[in-house]
Amino acid sequence: MLRIMTLGLFVLLVLAAGMARADSFETLTQNVFTTAESLDAGLTQAGVHFTLGENYRSFYPAFRFGLGGLAEVGVMFGATTADVGPDNKVGFMGGADVKYQLVKQTEGVPVDMAVDLGFTTDVISGNNISEVTFSTIFSRSYPLTERGYKVTPYGGLQLSALYGSYFPKNETYYYVFGGAEWRVAQKTMFYAELKTGSHTLGGIGIRFEY
Repeated sequence: MLRIMTLGLFVLLVLAAGMARADSFETLTQNVFTTAESLDAGLTQAGVHFTLGENYRSFYPAFRFGLGGLAEVGVMFGATTADVGPDNKVGFMGGADVKYQLVKQTEGVPVDMAVDLGFTTDVISGNNISEVTFSTIFSRSYPLTERGYKVTPYGGLQLSALYGSYFPKNETYYYVFGGAEWRVAQKTMFYAELKTGSHTLGGIGIRFEY
């Protein structure tokens, strides 16, 4: 399993890096990095994520909180390095999202399903680039041991609305995404994801549960 995840991660990053050119960035969209399964009330996850996109790279801590009633919220903040022609610009990024699980995997239901509404903003050279996303997420858990270790492949569709003072006009983009959450310990999860459509990006992450 470790070799399969390592190979998949390598392919993911090569595909994303291969899309990069010496041009200016067109979007700063981020990976989804969440399954359709919601956290139980009171549970918290904290970790770091890395996204490699077309002419930009983002590194950011992320936190997720279970609200109960199949609802979950997440927040993130960090830095983005974007290519602007021959130059690189470093900016601040921050965002939040709300996820609601519509379908729960049971013996008679093969997958979890959730919807997620997110907002992210980046500030580069005094100008902002903001994105509102709406995602539909599907996932299915596969237990590896009786102690809670499991792999959860996930994927879905995303609508992205991009606006802000950095670009002359608003844009709407569409994406499909797929990845996996690998719970290597009861409280430790690794993530790998590829997102493609209007643009292509890949990412990895690690989170810990409390």
